Amino acid sequence: MKKLRLGIVGTGFITDYHYQAFRKNRNADIRGMCHTYQRNHPQYKQKQESLIEKCKGLEMRAYSDFDELVSDPHIDALIISSINSLHFEQIVAAINNRKHVLADKPVVTDVNQLEAIEQLSEEKGITIFPAHNFVYSKAIQKAKECIETGKIGQIIHASFISSHTISTEHIQGWRSDSELSKGGAMFDSGHHLLYQCLYLLGKPTKISSFKSRTVLKNMDCEDSMQLSVQFGNGAMAVLMQSWATDHAKMINGIRILGTYGSIVLTDALYFNDKKILKKNDYLESFMNLSKAFTDTILKKAPPLSDLNTVREILEITKKAYQIAETESVRII
Repeated sequence: MKKLRLGIVGTGFITDYHYQAFRKNRNADIRGMCHTYQRNHPQYKQKQESLIEKCKGLEMRAYSDFDELVSDPHIDALIISSINSLHFEQIVAAINNRKHVLADKPVVTDVNQLEAIEQLSEEKGITIFPAHNFVYSKAIQKAKECIETGKIGQIIHASFISSHTISTEHIQGWRSDSELSKGGAMFDSGHHLLYQCLYLLGKPTKISSFKSRTVLKNMDCEDSMQLSVQFGNGAMAVLMQSWATDHAKMINGIRILGTYGSIVLTDALYFNDKKILKKNDYLESFMNLSKAFTDTILKKAPPLSDLNTVREILEITKKAYQIAETESVRII
């Protein structure tokens, strides 16, 4: 079988996980990488020298810029791991150059952009695959099986909570600028909570939200945000993402309460307090993601989380920010 020849866009920490995962994928061949700095940028030379050194160690090509990579006829697909605000134009360029795309979250930053890439990719016969890595973990899939088979009964309540600090580079970098990030903790890291919630429970019908900038005062957007949602069957859930503290080991995770039992996904997957599955580590979720991507491109296997999920996330986050910013709540 032909191997999928890939190029990586971006040089952040997440690209290291993609690289390690695809290097172990027998149906993939990582050919090269580019950074996202233009040639006239004052840091271009420094970034290019750093990229050359990195790629030398990884035994792959260092492209001079995105345009050189996206136009390379020997590349079949791109892994886009760049700044949020660049995703749309880079995905459009990839489609026009007949490159399939594995796009890190957020795939794009608004519904209009999503509709444009949906239409263009369909016209060109190109796949846009969301890099929603956690839905490909065995623990999440086992949790979904417990829900769908009725093992936990009717769902009453769920919580999806993640709190962790971010590096100084992230605090002072593009994530601090709302024009580049397009949102704070919930829109960025909280994407993981949202797509897992949608995968396990479906789309909610009602929402309320709060956000705050409690610790990271230099950032334009929130460092913490909470969503309270309700589903059509009456079940409720809370989603909370924070960059304000690391002291959340006993709080972080997914917890789902049903009439017959409960599911807890933290260090492992538990059903009614009994461990039923060891949790995959972070890299393993990327390895499963890489296999799903190559299977979709080479074998036409459907993804577990698609552009419809992206649409639902964008709709939810847009409404959540509107509610939080207008403070449409009752004061006690």
